[in-house]
Amino acid sequence: MIGTDTTQDMVLELQDEMSQYQYQFGVRRNDFLVEAMSYGMSEEEARAYAIQRIGPVVPVTCIPTLALGKVRPLSPMLAARYQYAGDWKDIHEHLLLPDEVLRIAGTQHFRSWISDMRNYWVESAPYRFGDDRLSLLSVASEKEGHFSMLVWREPGEEPEVWTYASQHEYRFSHLLHWFKWLNGRSEE
Repeated sequence: MIGTDTTQDMVLELQDEMSQYQYQFGVRRNDFLVEAMSYGMSEEEARAYAIQRIGPVVPVTCIPTLALGKVRPLSPMLAARYQYAGDWKDIHEHLLLPDEVLRIAGTQHFRSWISDMRNYWVESAPYRFGDDRLSLLSVASEKEGHFSMLVWREPGEEPEVWTYASQHEYRFSHLLHWFKWLNGRSEE
């Protein structure tokens, strides 16, 4: 378990990482435009995807898990995330509010993805943990199954973040390390 002083320091560092992620959008946007156009996307199409939209902060006290009707209280870092921004769309990454978590988690496509992970991807988060220990943090592509999940190994701990994209899995011990990874400074 992380100590109180350490948790407060990590929350402050997380706030800094979220600010950097927000303010470095222009660099990510330019990189995305170059890459997208190199794959044949028109500049107009690429610009339509290359957006940042940050919704106003809304009160969030808990986050729904994948188990119907079950929620988890916000950890200090999750509370900091929701105090920083509401709905947050940044090019491909869409950080979700609880109502969006419920909507996506209830779709047939997502439930099928979870089922496939449980049946065919040994050691994936859905394989190892029950729905009451899993939630969604963000979506890069619902269609392609690119999700970042919150994983609670133990009650009262900061949840881990497990990201799935293109048949790859990336694990982070908590939200701070995930944001560092988004900012290109992974420590894990």
